[in-house]
Amino acid sequence: MTRVEQLAHAVLFPSLGRATMPRWIEEPVASGLGGFVLFGREVVSPDQLRRLTAALRERQPGIHLAVDEEGGDVSRLEAIGVISTPGNLALGEIDDLGVTRDCAIQLGLALRGVGVDWNFAPAVDVAVNPLTPNGVRCFGDDRARVAEHAVAWVEGLQSTGVSACAKHFPGHGLSGTDAHLGTPNVELSRDELIDFYLDPFRAVAAAGVDSIMVSHPQVPALDGWPASISRPIITGLLREELGYDGVVITDALEMKGVARVADLADAAVRGLQAGADALCLGSWSFGADVRTCVAAITAAVADGDLDQDQLERSAHRLQRIGARQPTTLVAPDPGLGIHLARKAIQVDGQPRLRGSAALVVRLEPGVSPAAGRGHGDVEGLLAGRDITVERIAVAEQTYNGGGMLRAGISEFLEEYGAGGDVIVLVRSPHRYDWQLAVLDRILATTPDAIVLDMGLVDRDFSTARAWIRTFGGSAVCAAAAVEVLSGG
Repeated sequence: MTRVEQLAHAVLFPSLGRATMPRWIEEPVASGLGGFVLFGREVVSPDQLRRLTAALRERQPGIHLAVDEEGGDVSRLEAIGVISTPGNLALGEIDDLGVTRDCAIQLGLALRGVGVDWNFAPAVDVAVNPLTPNGVRCFGDDRARVAEHAVAWVEGLQSTGVSACAKHFPGHGLSGTDAHLGTPNVELSRDELIDFYLDPFRAVAAAGVDSIMVSHPQVPALDGWPASISRPIITGLLREELGYDGVVITDALEMKGVARVADLADAAVRGLQAGADALCLGSWSFGADVRTCVAAITAAVADGDLDQDQLERSAHRLQRIGARQPTTLVAPDPGLGIHLARKAIQVDGQPRLRGSAALVVRLEPGVSPAAGRGHGDVEGLLAGRDITVERIAVAEQTYNGGGMLRAGISEFLEEYGAGGDVIVLVRSPHRYDWQLAVLDRILATTPDAIVLDMGLVDRDFSTARAWIRTFGGSAVCAAAAVEVLSGG
């Protein structure tokens, strides 16, 4: 194998595809593959994950294993019972930098405990546009405060020896488009980007964040290509203007934000030409995609379109990932997550359930991977407190959704009368016109309904009997909400 082929493997980060060691990884790992990004299907249980990461490191000691563990609604470890915390939006509401640092430390300890050395977090986007699908993953809409929380989060995580990755450069917060589904547009001048928009990234770069992820927004003032494959943005803005010399990794190249304008082979080469050190291939990228990228990269070097010395520098930078020695002596604190969820929650009105039955009406958000998905089981937690729980879930495309809700709520109240409570569970309903219309109808006809919003808040529902805001949908956020509903 040539040196160029080794370097081509070293910059690639596909997914595994299964919870056990797949056959296809044999050759790429032996050829020096940079590592893997572990997604939900690769994470089944704590013991399984420890065995998997240990086996991968036994096969290649220097391999990097990464996850998206932001806490809150974007978590790989919550589903297997390792840790649950509120996410960035809740931490921003608490607005205590020490709390943010402590939360990140606990996430870092949990990741180290399952063999992960690279965390694709924190998201340091600023929710200046309330329609951003990333809103619940942001510390808030105040750029200066977001920068301070981002630094605290990075410092906390990296003190455990796990490398942080600030994302999604140059920032999704101005756009309402999910980069998984389309190309976000950031309509700012270069001066506006430098003068204020990039402040959170400038702050974490100065604080020594080990890596920065460049996503796929288009910045027309700088380039026609998405940021992840744009030299004016990666080299010109991030490297030269911000002076960042850590690892730069692209967001997943399977996402439509870049895939609509460049196929995988083209995007891989363009990303490296733009100045990226590592390529996140995506959750459905395995052996065939690795071979495609290796062939494209080696051909680009042979043709003189890509500098081998640049690949050598990238490989050297990647050696820094996970190389920090832990400096924190804090022990794992399994109670921190629920403590912070209780601290973040905000309530207006009279939320305590009046009877022994509850109808949970879920207005399901649209398909948007960027919004994350909270795992909190409000219904199950209520049932565990001897509440009879019924449920109606409606999405925009649900057949006769309005009729279902009207009839279901009416029938429930006739069945239970004063002993029944209606809880309308939403996540950032202001992003969906149909949800706002449904909410208005429910509140007009069911004045005793309780609104439980587990997302970014932009619409005031304080005229309802009760309005509960958890600022996230994680398990501990759901638990804190159920405590409020049940009176403790």
